[in-house]
Amino acid sequence: MIKNIYIVFILLSVKLFAQTSTFVAQVSKNKVAVGEVFQVAFTVNGAGGNLTLPDFTGFDIYSGPNQSQSTSYINGNMTQSSTISLFIAAKKEGKFTIAAATVISGNQNLVTKPIVIEVEKTGTQPAGNQQQAGQSPKGQSTEKNQYASEVSNEDLFVRTFLSKTKSFIGEQLLLTQKVYSRVDLRGFQNVKFPPYNGFWSQQESSNQQIQLQQENINGVTYNVAECGKVYLFPQKVGTINIEAIELDCIVRRATKKQPRNIFEQFFGAGGYEDVAIKIKSKITKVEVQDLPTENKPAEFSGAVGDFSYKTELDKDKVKANEAVNLKITISGRGNLKLIEPLKLNLPESFEAYDPKISENIKTAGGVSGSITYNYLIIPREKGEYTLDHLNFNYFDNDKKPYVTIPSPDMKLTVLESDAGSAQIISPKKNGVKESENDIRYIKTGNLDLQKNDTEFFNSSMHLLLLIIPTLLFFASLYIYRQHIKSNSNINAVKERKAAKLAKKQLIIAEKHMQNNATDLFFTEVLNALTKYLSDKFGLSIVDLSKEKITEMLLLKNIKNETATHLIETLNTCEFAKYAPSAVTRDLEKVYNDTVNLISQIEEQIKK
Repeated sequence: MIKNIYIVFILLSVKLFAQTSTFVAQVSKNKVAVGEVFQVAFTVNGAGGNLTLPDFTGFDIYSGPNQSQSTSYINGNMTQSSTISLFIAAKKEGKFTIAAATVISGNQNLVTKPIVIEVEKTGTQPAGNQQQAGQSPKGQSTEKNQYASEVSNEDLFVRTFLSKTKSFIGEQLLLTQKVYSRVDLRGFQNVKFPPYNGFWSQQESSNQQIQLQQENINGVTYNVAECGKVYLFPQKVGTINIEAIELDCIVRRATKKQPRNIFEQFFGAGGYEDVAIKIKSKITKVEVQDLPTENKPAEFSGAVGDFSYKTELDKDKVKANEAVNLKITISGRGNLKLIEPLKLNLPESFEAYDPKISENIKTAGGVSGSITYNYLIIPREKGEYTLDHLNFNYFDNDKKPYVTIPSPDMKLTVLESDAGSAQIISPKKNGVKESENDIRYIKTGNLDLQKNDTEFFNSSMHLLLLIIPTLLFFASLYIYRQHIKSNSNINAVKERKAAKLAKKQLIIAEKHMQNNATDLFFTEVLNALTKYLSDKFGLSIVDLSKEKITEMLLLKNIKNETATHLIETLNTCEFAKYAPSAVTRDLEKVYNDTVNLISQIEEQIKK
């Protein structure tokens, strides 16, 4: 164990241009197992000497102190850095602190930040290393065999940062998503941003090129990349949850695969693979409070931020019934798109239309810019007018007061309208102004007047509207029951639909007839007649013999000639089925006779 190690940090005696000395400490891991060797390094950028290392109580030193130096030239300026590193291992489990190291640079005494190391029992992985980021435990065993090293959620993770966790409603917040990596990060894909429920959001327009920066977290240096920057404006009071962001990080990993040929060995193929690892941030909460009611202006339009205000008329002299444009511009930083149009306090004889809104808003570095409202105003009467009380109010979330920007008094001279032009008088709240040549508002046509004692309640129409739905209900109920009753007897249903089904099957026979397929034609005719007789008389096809068919036809009062014709047709079809070449009868005549037979049987049964 080495205690109170004193090393003179001797740097090259050179002139350093525009270089400010810094001194940092970092470790390769801050969560380790007992006996696991890791590295701790102390780096000074610039000139330094008289380095004092901390006391490594609770650790065994396996190597070091080792010294290394580097020099670089950037734009003609030279910079130097020196590093002292040690390889150490913890003796027992628990939490240990590597105290600060010091170095003298010029007239400054530079001190590093202490680093906390969490040590667990031998044979157990530190928290966060038990499962690889984006991988299931089942897939992890495969990774151990496939890749040279593991990627834990301490090596690759995403964090959500908010400029404030407590804000006012409508206040601008900056949300930044950052990916932290200690592995070879190549890019992102399948990024799923949260829906930002409860906020009005505006994505920052920035360069899509991902730039890596370095950050030190508890002594561990990470490469950090921003994967999203959004400006949020809370729209409701209370605690609002910002859901997690999910994305796949493309990581280049060393594999245990050996190159398959000399070309892969020469170009380095087979030793690395790009792997997609899914990561997810934690849910972030924002406490949103309502704007204060004390000293809140009555004309407050919801503006929160820091703004300026300008009003102007495009004319100061106009004739009656001619238009003039009032332009109001609000500029600054804040919830510009959420500001409601100002309510104009105009003279009684003025008409104003909804404003035309134009925006010039940027999101680089925050939502800022300007929004312009163009109001079309038409004065109807001549006179000298002053447009005032067009003040703009906003809430300054930094200073937390309401700010009122008064508008200047704008003079407008309205001259007499041109001779012969129509005079337009608009109705006001106090009624229609009457004059000699005024246009009166007269209602013409049928007025549909009614007596005062005429009421709809208990009238004949009222009673009729009550009775009709009741009658319709019982009628539909009766029809529904009759339908169920008629379809409850399967044999009766088959008997009713026998002729309809037989004619459908004869359509298939007609197609065979058109194609001159004699054997298929007679087969379909035979099947149609057999199925018809089976359904009509409630017999199975097996029980249908010529004698049984004749008997059933006579019981139904079918004429002898019809029964004889039916039996002849059945015999012809059966004979043609087995010896189609021996049948010389016209197919169309057989088809028509079969249709007529079914129709005759249906008519004679009904009689």
